[in-house]
Amino acid sequence: MTNPMHEPAESGDSDDSVWEDLVRRLEAAPDTPAAQGSHGSPAPAGPGANAPRGVDPELFRMHPALGGPRDHELADEDEGAFVPEDPPALGSGNPLLTLAWSCAAGAPIALLLLAIFWRRAPMPLWIGLVVVAVAAAVFLFARLPRHRHEDDDGARV
Repeated sequence: MTNPMHEPAESGDSDDSVWEDLVRRLEAAPDTPAAQGSHGSPAPAGPGANAPRGVDPELFRMHPALGGPRDHELADEDEGAFVPEDPPALGSGNPLLTLAWSCAAGAPIALLLLAIFWRRAPMPLWIGLVVVAVAAAVFLFARLPRHRHEDDDGARV
């Protein structure tokens, strides 16, 4: 059983002529006669070009407040833009903190690689890597601040 809504339209439909005119205008170059409207006048272009006959094309213009991102104009001057300070050198950090981060990240990766490539690794190695990872994580959590500074607004990391 076929659905009557999905059957092809008859060739005498009024929509067919409108559709053929639209296709002809879209396929043709703008300066050819086929690109001109059905009245012989050039096809309209710009905002409101698709307005139905007898409707004011101004109704289809976009309101200036509804402009897109390309309509925004940038100011040439910086009005007190934020300039971050230079970061410290890589080797100037606390070596114990660097070791803790390396162990906290490296031990689980080593455990994963052991599980993939060397399943028969000695049990003390497995236990040692787990202990190192847990100890490093406990050390890092212990170094977290316990209270908030009154003058800190959270803008700096």
